[in-house]
Formats: sequence, C-alpha cells, structure tokens
Amino acid sequence: MADISHYGPAAGDAASSPLFRALSVRSGNVVALGMQRSASVNCAGMTLFRVFQGNVDVLGFRPPLGVYFSLHSPKWSSLLVIEGRPGNEETQSPFGPTNASLLQAMEPNLPAEAVNEDEEIAADKLAMQLVDDFPIVLVLRAIPVSYGNITSFYENTRPEKLSSVLPGFKMIISKHNQNVLSALTAGFDCTSAAPLNTDPSHHDWKAPERVLTELLVVDSFKTLSFTEQWQATADRLQSSLLENATSQKIVVCGGKGVGKSTFCRYLVNRLLAKFGTVAFLDTDLGQSELTPSGLAALHALTTPLLGPGFSHMKNPIRSFFCGNANPGNDPLYYMKAVKSLLRLYQVKWGTQNVNVPLVINTDGWIKSMGHDLLCNVIEETNPDHVVQLLAATKNKQFDVPTEGKWRLHAVPPWDPVGVTQPPRSSKELRIYRFHSYFLSRSRCVLPRLQLQNLQVLSEKNRLDGHIYRAYAQLAPFAVSFDHVDVAFAGASVAPSQLLFSLNASVVGLCINPQYKPRSEDDAEGPPRIVLQPVHAPCVGVGIVRALDAERRQLFLLSPLPLSVLKRVNLLVRSSMPLDSIILSAQEPAQAPYVVTDVVASDGTGSAVMQSRNNLKRKRDGK
Repeated sequence: MADISHYGPAAGDAASSPLFRALSVRSGNVVALGMQRSASVNCAGMTLFRVFQGNVDVLGFRPPLGVYFSLHSPKWSSLLVIEGRPGNEETQSPFGPTNASLLQAMEPNLPAEAVNEDEEIAADKLAMQLVDDFPIVLVLRAIPVSYGNITSFYENTRPEKLSSVLPGFKMIISKHNQNVLSALTAGFDCTSAAPLNTDPSHHDWKAPERVLTELLVVDSFKTLSFTEQWQATADRLQSSLLENATSQKIVVCGGKGVGKSTFCRYLVNRLLAKFGTVAFLDTDLGQSELTPSGLAALHALTTPLLGPGFSHMKNPIRSFFCGNANPGNDPLYYMKAVKSLLRLYQVKWGTQNVNVPLVINTDGWIKSMGHDLLCNVIEETNPDHVVQLLAATKNKQFDVPTEGKWRLHAVPPWDPVGVTQPPRSSKELRIYRFHSYFLSRSRCVLPRLQLQNLQVLSEKNRLDGHIYRAYAQLAPFAVSFDHVDVAFAGASVAPSQLLFSLNASVVGLCINPQYKPRSEDDAEGPPRIVLQPVHAPCVGVGIVRALDAERRQLFLLSPLPLSVLKRVNLLVRSSMPLDSIILSAQEPAQAPYVVTDVVASDGTGSAVMQSRNNLKRKRDGK
C-alpha cells in the first residue's frame, strides 16, 4: 500500500543518506533518480522509466532491469506509486540497442526521436554516480507530447520561473510533509539564476538539489491504495493458476466506480510476473480498457498496464463493434460477440499445454437487462474464479450466479488515500480514448506555458480548440462507395438519409466474410446497405470526415495502416455522437449538420429517447 509517510526519514537506511538524489542530462529530458529502499515516488503526469539498479513495484508490476516502460498517472486521477523493494542492488543495467528496439515494439506510437542514444549514454553515466549511495536507481525520460496523451501531462511551473527538467512529470509531496523538501535542499539556493552565457535550454549546470526541487511538488493528492483484501485475493488467484497446469479464466465484475478496471490492471500486472502472456477479454463497451468505446475485444498482453485505460490503446487479436457505450443497444449481437471471443480464446490457448490465464473485464451495468447480460457472460464463460467488487451503496449491489463450478471472491472496494478533486466523468473518459486512438501521432507544438494546470477542473477544456484542429489536420483515406457496404448498429436509416447519417459519424471498420462485390450495373448511387446484422470482425474505428456524392467517395480518418484498411469492406455506423469527440463548441460554424440554437447536448430532453426498464412504478391502490 502506498504511504505518504515514505517521503519522511528513511527508516532502516543510513541516517546520513538522503532519501532522494536527482541528476539531469543537458536537455533536461532525462533524469537519473536515486532513492532509498524505503522510499516511494507519488507519480503525477507521464514518463518513460527504467530501472538501472535495484527493484521497485508499481501497480503490482516488478519491472526488469534496463527496460523502458511508459507510465501515465494524471494528476486529476488517483496517482500511481513507485515503491522500493529489496533485490538487484548489486546489478546495473545500462541502456542498449536491444532496449531501444524493445521499446519501439512495446510503444509503436512513440516517435523515433523519443529515445536519443547520446542522452541515454549520458544518463547511464549519471546513474553510475548514484549506485554507491542508493540501492535503487531509476532513469526517467520525458514522453513527447501529442494531442493523444495531453490529458496525462502535468506541468505546474509558474511563468516567471525557468523551465524545469522532465516536462510533463512531477513527484508529489503532501502539504504536511513539506518539511521533507526543505530537508532535502537545506542550505541550497534553488532560485538562483543560470550562470552567465548559459543556453536557457541546457540543464546540466543544475545541482542535484535544484533538479530535485524542480521534480518535487507540494500539493494535495490521492494514490492508488491496495487493501489487504485486494492483495490477498490476487495472491489466491495467482497461487491457483500456478497450481493448475491448464489455463484458467477469471471474471471481474462490479458496479460502476468500484474499481473493476483498477483491479484488472493490478491483477494483469501481477500475473505477468509469472506468465509470459495474459489474455484479456474486455466486455465493457463504455469504459473499454485497451480500445475505443463500443468494442468487445480479446487481447494477448505481454506488457504491463501502468495508467488509466485511455493511456494504453492496443490492437486486439480480434474484436467486434457493437456501436454503443452499453450493450442494451443490441444485446443479442453483444452476447454473440462475447461467445465468439471466448471460442477464440479456447482455440488458441484452451486446448494446448500453454498456461495463459484469461482475465475478463465486465460492464458496470448491473441492473435490469445489465444484470441479465452479466449473468449470461459468467455462464457462457464458465470461469474458474469470479471476483465481485462489493459496494456500500444499495444501487451497486447485485447477486452473482452460484450454480457453476467457479469460486466466488467477494472483495470490498479500494479506499483512496489523500484528498483531491473528483475524477473525470465517464463521458470525458470516452472522449479521451478517442483522442488517444486517433491523435497519438499528432505532435503537440504548443509551448509549455500553455500546458500548465490542465489538471484543474476549470482548465480541462482550455485546449479543446487545438484538439479539434488536430483532427482536422489528419489526412483522410478516400474510399469508393463501391468497395464498402454500410450497416447501422442497433438502428435503421432511410436510404434517402444514408449519406447525411454517415457524414461526421463514428464507424466500425469491419471485414465481412460474406461480402460480395457490386456488379457494374449496380455501380451507382450511395453505398449498399446491409439490413441484417453481420457478425463481422472489426479491425478498428474510423471517423467519416466528409462525403463526395458526385465522385461517390467518402473520406475516412483512421490510425490504421493502408494495408489493413484495404481489407475493410463493411462500415458499421455507431450511435455514439461525434460532437462530443471532436466538434468544439467554440467553433460551431465548422461543424457539419449541427444545429446550435437548441438545447445543449447535456441538457434534459436533448438526447435520443430510450426506454427505462429499471424504474419501479407504483400501481393504483398500492
């Protein structure tokens, strides 16, 4: 469990040894950080980190030496904590070409210049200066800022101060431990100006005390805190998997906001230490862990999940596009997709002598139809273990089927430590997923001064206009009407309104195995409509940016390579509105087919009418 007292005196370490020491390379983008075994780092922002010496734990994961991993810990959310652990204190692991190739494979969206070999050599030299005094030495590297990861960026430097090291990342100290910062920098003037004739972009002139001062921030926060029940449950699950030679399945369920996604990340990270691969089936359409919203997907994970869901978008083994944020739009298609993904897991790992555990994340909709679907998912999975995240409120309590072979683990919700502002809403998190998916390669060229305090509630929408323009700058793919069919997720549209409904919409990019090319006699008019639901695998999500009826083309935004898009022959139009994703309220004139003089999208009565089957109604005389 993370403890803010870890920023206090280092119990068990040499009394004369400081808790931390930090050294920076010239650019300021890489910092070598020495820390005592009893210390921990409350992370705010985003960074790449590797362990040069020692052993640490972050969200249940023990990173191997010398390998970079990306860490995203938005200040507005519960912070990740890097905690010191014993071990590897006599081994140093410098960075090499193999590590660079591995990082590119694990983080394909990082630009090539994200890792500079000369800077890594300089960072290793700085790290060697720390190995004698600190059992744990980390190397932290700044992540290039894009419009896809800007929501994780944390910068609180005031304009009158010089630029600090490691942009986008800080170590947080609670206010009642503010004296720790004073003790670490005692007798040193951290406000002195740079020496004369020093390049303002250089940071290697800064003393260790100054580098540490620029990294540490005194502020309120809360950390991800794992209770003894959570740790004991993960221990039991891990022991059961190790004792059984066959692959086992674990279902994690619970109401909204009780920590299902956090527990799944923690469990996956724990299992990765014992198994080379962990299969992950995401059936939560609204808050998908590894894909944009609206997809049911099966993944094979080999790298840890160190951050919220929108920070680690990954390509699944197979997915199906349900086209909505909840399965109530088309429950039959949703269950068909889940069954198909379960069969795929069984084919790949269930019949072989390979122990690949399956972790299943479920939807937080646990009332009425949602509870029926959850029970169906559990029964179809026939898991070995069911983890139920309990809740104190009555509306988040539900019963889990008990007639199967599975073992039920009832776990109380986690209890955050500290105080901070409320996290982002579910709607905002869905928007962040789309930003991360489409804009991960769109570099943010705004100066650091404009990126300050984005974690504050009043500032979180300040860059919406820039993000909107980033979408507009994406190069679209031209798709002929003759090469794709069109279907609608859980709805139907009159043929005369087809092009209007497709324009500026979110679509699933699917491969229909039953697709038949259009004949030359039929090569006119709008795209062909598929009326019956098609169980077609989905390779990704796209945005129809515009249509040209004369040339019979539509223009599609997608991060997928052309080699993959050439296989797409079916576009499934979703019911998720696009206005909340890229259309900025500050620029309504550029929004196609949007009326501005109506009730706002968040207002009562502005949304599409939906049936409410979960409301209790009074009968006459009762």
